[in-house]
Amino acid sequence: MNAKWTKCLLTAVSLGTLSLAAVAHAQTAPASNQPAVEPTKQVPGSDAAQGSPATPAATLPGDQQEQTTRPGAANSGEIVVTARRRVERLQDVPVAATVIDQQQIRQYDLTSVANIRIAAPEITLDRGFTGSASSISLRGVSSSSIDSGVEQSVLLDFDGMAISRGRVLNDALFDVEQLNVLKGPQAVFFGKNSPGGVVSIRSANPGKTFNAYARTGYEFTSRNLQVEAAAGGPLGNGFGLRVAVFGSSSDGYIRNQDRGVVDVVRSAATGSTFVPAAPSRLGAERKLAGRVTLTYDNDAGFSANFKMLASSYRGQGIQSFSEIMGCPGGRTKPVTTGGIVDPTGDCKLNDKSSQGWISPQILQNWSQVNRYNNGTPFSQNNTLLPTLTLNYEGDAVILTSVTGYYDYDYVSQGNADATSYSYFWSYSNEKNKSFYQEIRATTSFDGALNFAGGGHYEHNKRDLFVGAASGPLPRDPATGRYNSNDNTQLNKSSAWSVFGQAVLNISPKLELAGGARYTKQHNEVNSGNVYRHPLVTGQLPVGVRIVGEKSQDNISPEATLTWRPSRELTLYGAYKTGFLAGGFSNPGALSAITTINTLSFDEETVNGFEVGAKSTLMNGRLTANLTGYRYIYKGLPLTSILAVSANTLTYVTQNAANTVAQGVEFETAYRAVGGLTLRGTASYNDAHYDRFPGAQCYTGQTAAQGCLPIGNTTAQDLSGRSVYRAPKFIGTAGVLKTFDLSPDVATTLNADVRYTTGYYSGLNLNPVSYQDGFLTLNAGARFDMAGGRYSVALIGRNLTNQRYATIGIDKPGGTGEVFTVAGEPRAVVLQLETKF
Repeated sequence: MNAKWTKCLLTAVSLGTLSLAAVAHAQTAPASNQPAVEPTKQVPGSDAAQGSPATPAATLPGDQQEQTTRPGAANSGEIVVTARRRVERLQDVPVAATVIDQQQIRQYDLTSVANIRIAAPEITLDRGFTGSASSISLRGVSSSSIDSGVEQSVLLDFDGMAISRGRVLNDALFDVEQLNVLKGPQAVFFGKNSPGGVVSIRSANPGKTFNAYARTGYEFTSRNLQVEAAAGGPLGNGFGLRVAVFGSSSDGYIRNQDRGVVDVVRSAATGSTFVPAAPSRLGAERKLAGRVTLTYDNDAGFSANFKMLASSYRGQGIQSFSEIMGCPGGRTKPVTTGGIVDPTGDCKLNDKSSQGWISPQILQNWSQVNRYNNGTPFSQNNTLLPTLTLNYEGDAVILTSVTGYYDYDYVSQGNADATSYSYFWSYSNEKNKSFYQEIRATTSFDGALNFAGGGHYEHNKRDLFVGAASGPLPRDPATGRYNSNDNTQLNKSSAWSVFGQAVLNISPKLELAGGARYTKQHNEVNSGNVYRHPLVTGQLPVGVRIVGEKSQDNISPEATLTWRPSRELTLYGAYKTGFLAGGFSNPGALSAITTINTLSFDEETVNGFEVGAKSTLMNGRLTANLTGYRYIYKGLPLTSILAVSANTLTYVTQNAANTVAQGVEFETAYRAVGGLTLRGTASYNDAHYDRFPGAQCYTGQTAAQGCLPIGNTTAQDLSGRSVYRAPKFIGTAGVLKTFDLSPDVATTLNADVRYTTGYYSGLNLNPVSYQDGFLTLNAGARFDMAGGRYSVALIGRNLTNQRYATIGIDKPGGTGEVFTVAGEPRAVVLQLETKF
């Protein structure tokens, strides 16, 4: 479906949803012209951070509950979280956490998971290239985005379903009630994939009264039209229902400078005399998603919550977002293999790229690629994510069961060379099925001692299909193919764990909590080429399979001492540990020397300390929170690309010996009289390799620059150097002002600035990958009319239009060039919304 018809469809869906919601509202709305306001229901034992009663209509108009996430808001309620699987005030819980509520989600139009960084500065959720296609970094701790065999060090908890891979970042973020970012290891309650932290996403539930909304927006830079709508309420007899839908259609913001070139890399004998251009606008995306939530509460202690998310994503391949950020030696144009200069390429971030397609002759017999969108640059991700949460609340015990299933079908194919010649063209397709079950219990005895504990089981089956057309290869007479290789990498894993925590109130003001989690994980892999061009001798022969399995276990303890001298002050100190199981690498190419040992990488562990102070002053109008931490990570899995030969690109995942993350974070918010809110954050983070002597050299690095022979290869020593994607300092400052423009129009104005110091975007610390410090500005204006029933908003993100690198890698076939996926450019959104 082309962009024109997709946008027409989205507009029709928006109008249809508005009509249906209006009919439903007419049938269920109370006689009063003012919408009913209901406080958010607290679901016993749920993972969600629950909110406080709604603020007055003059501040947050409308009938939909909206929580206040910045602690210290001067309203009638408190923000509570369940970071320790029990309901606690955010200011009381001894965990460094950032909470993002519906108001902030609307304020910044956060319909992409990647934009969470706007409201939570210490975290980045970035697109990658191949492999897992994304990488999450928190306090400088992250995992590889290139190798899909590596799980993330920061866990995604989506409506209670633990997700250790980043594919879900491609999907739409819609009808969200709250986002929580828990910093530092969270092993006891969130398990083996949280040594860096947890991002918890909670979608909205049905309320006690009918409510609905529909909003549509248009973002001008990427020409993105989007529609979001939801409606829900009680059905009677304890049942509730909510239905939410989302759709968007973007043309992309990257301009392709390539218009097609004579192929000087290949020839007629190798399948190509002319390289056609990729689309003129790159980064186009289409998203369609829906979620159904069905709840039940018998008012006698039992409740159930079932959610079904279905999502469809279509794009132009993850590589379509890539740009070359720099070239070595002062060059202004990149080169491909053989030193051939790209005539339309450049070496700077400017929302321009030079990307060729590939010859139709090469595609003709390459079924793995031409089956999708006729072999053009393409990506898709079809997701099904059902979750079922059951709760039983007794007099002093809450029992909870969480069951989840995560099914996705992912495809990505495109130019891996980042030039108009498409020397390297690759695909990476993945099918995944994951089952997750957790059972836990928490107590609320009247005495000094309480407990929380439980267990979990998960099973994952993930099949990866990878292949490439690399350089000039003559037609294979046996198959008619010109591509170099196709492989399958079949992965299975299962894990189970038991966990528990005891909380002892030594006195009314002093609390000691201690707990641990035992985890056992088993991994299996079966990898091999299903096709290898006869002239590609550097790769594993067809018929040779690399098969292996491994098991690991771990005990992750933690202890926290908390002192609350008053309701306005919480002081705590914690010792924490964490664990991320090792596994088997899934490289893009299986070299001829591949063995089960070269594919295997070890576990990642962490231990360290954290101290914090949370204060609330001036009758709740001012909050000031301070956190200090020092963690030592051992075995952080990191991946770099290697060129085995002119026809073979692969990569290696290795465990960095020691990585240290230490720093201080401060956040404050002040809600003054007259609807004025001031807020600010400052974080200093020193993340460095304590010992990493065998790091891969960057392309073109010389012995004088530190690339020295080690055995049969070369390596550099990065011990003491900064971890990539880890700026030393991030500071933010913001202001929000609400006032009545007229008796019928409530106005909200906001502005936020963020300064980030420089950092390396590339793992191997290639000097070309260094990103200088930069300042971004976000601002917006919202006008609410008819008591919040209607609103118009103008939302601006990155108004300074700073072009900055996220994840950088050495460009395949280059001489030291680095390409990256840049952060979002200036985005201006016009949004219309109505509520019922």
